[in-house]
Amino acid sequence: YAGARDASLRREPFFGKESDEQIQKMKQQARAERFRTFWIVGISLLVTVLGVANALLMSVTERFREIGTMKCLGALSAFIRTLFLIESSLIGLVGSLVGVVVGALLPLIAYSFAYRFDLVFGSMPYGLLLASAGGAVMVGTLLAVLAAIYSANFASRMVPASALRSTV
Repeated sequence: YAGARDASLRREPFFGKESDEQIQKMKQQARAERFRTFWIVGISLLVTVLGVANALLMSVTERFREIGTMKCLGALSAFIRTLFLIESSLIGLVGSLVGVVVGALLPLIAYSFAYRFDLVFGSMPYGLLLASAGGAVMVGTLLAVLAAIYSANFASRMVPASALRSTV
């Protein structure tokens, strides 16, 4: 029993009041960093959506005459809307694929030079990497389509006569 008491006395500095305070402090810092990360991701997604929406609105204004001509020739509003939604989904898909490839290759190459190629590529969870890449591509494509809804509706509600008269 004397040895057990001595062992508990030796362990107290590691599991005492100070270590509990440090653990709580570390948990609070982890929550703050997670909150900061969510804000950064949210703002970057918002900027992405606004960029795609701006690009598609510019595409609509540049093609006023084309849209007017298609509507004069009998194109339905649903066709015009679908045309712009397909365009936005392709923009989102290509942009997401490029972002995933660049976002995966740059850190892998940088860590490979810092450490070793076999060490970095041998310890990669490829299944998790592919699942994350697939999720990022799907989210990017979905956000691009959501960003295009306003411009697609704007283009589909255009009056053919006024669209043909525009000089944009």
